[in-house]
Amino acid sequence: MKAIIYCRVSTKEQADQGFSLKGQEKECHKFAKENNFEVIKVFVERGESAKTQNRTELKKLLEYAVENKKEISTLIIWKYDRFARNLNDQIELVEKFSLLKIKVLSATENNEDNSTGRLMRNIFGSFAQYENDIKSERTTNGMKRAIEEGRWVWQAPIGYKQSRDALEKPILKPTAESEYVIEAFKLAEKGFYMQTEIVEKLRRSGFKRVTKSLLNRILRNEKYAGLIKSKWFPDYIDAIHKPLISKETYFKVQMILDGKSKAITPRTRNHPDFPLRNFLRCPKCEQKLTGGWCTGRKGVKYGYYHCWTQGCSLNVTKRKLETSFYEYLKNIQPNHDILNLFEQIVMDVWKTKQSNQVKEECRFQNELKKLGEKQDRIDELMIQGVFDKEAYKRKSNGIKNEISSTQMNLYDSKTEINDIDGCLLYAKHFLSNLANIWLSADHNLKQRLQVLIFPEKTFYDNDIIRTTATALIFKHLRLKNRLESYLVPPRGFEPLSHG
Repeated sequence: MKAIIYCRVSTKEQADQGFSLKGQEKECHKFAKENNFEVIKVFVERGESAKTQNRTELKKLLEYAVENKKEISTLIIWKYDRFARNLNDQIELVEKFSLLKIKVLSATENNEDNSTGRLMRNIFGSFAQYENDIKSERTTNGMKRAIEEGRWVWQAPIGYKQSRDALEKPILKPTAESEYVIEAFKLAEKGFYMQTEIVEKLRRSGFKRVTKSLLNRILRNEKYAGLIKSKWFPDYIDAIHKPLISKETYFKVQMILDGKSKAITPRTRNHPDFPLRNFLRCPKCEQKLTGGWCTGRKGVKYGYYHCWTQGCSLNVTKRKLETSFYEYLKNIQPNHDILNLFEQIVMDVWKTKQSNQVKEECRFQNELKKLGEKQDRIDELMIQGVFDKEAYKRKSNGIKNEISSTQMNLYDSKTEINDIDGCLLYAKHFLSNLANIWLSADHNLKQRLQVLIFPEKTFYDNDIIRTTATALIFKHLRLKNRLESYLVPPRGFEPLSHG
């Protein structure tokens, strides 16, 4: 009678040291010799847990058993808990080999094929599962204690690596990528860079793998500020590892991401006394205006904007031109009634979009579940010998391709839950206070606002500001009647009167 042997150790440390593997195999060979079994193959599982059936050598064992089921009579294991820690998994695996007419025998435990033998095996299996549950509880409690001590015991975030301190306990240590994390927070803290802009800057700095999604995870990760947040504890816990940023920077960035902070500290790019220089144009030659100071007879300085093209006579005081620009901004500011209508429309569209995205996610998740069940059925048919190796591979690979495609679709349909109320609140504040925000902003922010509001050429002509185009949102919100002609209010919302 021919037999195969299966041995397993549960941790990488045991696998690296070879602990118990030789002993297991020796006991199994001894059992085979005493019972006149010819061992034709040995499968050794190194460093994989028995909590699941998804194990490398176990899969090879099943495949080998299916291909050679006619000549194999017995599978020899050292103990049943080497097979599986979970009682249900033990029973299921024994049944799978039973379908192949292969008997599972333990080299060290009761193998009687009667009610007493089955009871004993079930008792041993229950104890193995109990031991596994105890280990799981101890691991969880150990993790809780580590978190209370300020230690992060899971995978290290980007910019850190897991290391050991003087007490040989886990601690995060900064890596070379930590400089990119620090730069990301510095840029985000300024308050006027979009995340796509930060991504581009980081890529140019050498952080090639950064994406918008990855950047958002970095900026939302409290561990960079020396804090730990866990589901086990309601409050932040101070970590013992070296923070990359201050707590003030972290929480300031969170407020900016949540739309609750308007603090901006931009880099100065041009002369701060003339924000409209190189922005407004001469109506005659269409060249950008320049600006500068002139000193009067009594030593008093006067600011002027002027066109430097020969033959153009445009020359206007700084005060006059900037006042005209300020008044023009006030003129295009939407009033509160229009903004309230705008808010209702945006909320209606957002809710519809969210609902559709959630439906899409559920659909793809259901598809993945069905594909998983289909794969399980094919695995079962392989074990029963319905499929040969080639047919199994062909069908299994087809399902794996479908699963991969569906997983990609699920990832693409993932809903990004935003703080829509915070975003709308900030947008309404910005739009209704546009002129004053521009007036009180520093030079760099003034220039960014100007380009945002007026994406095309903008001219100053006899106290009048005119432009070929304004940002789309101002085009829709400039007048109430224009807004109501462009946009339809959501159902259940009563349009504003024209009175």
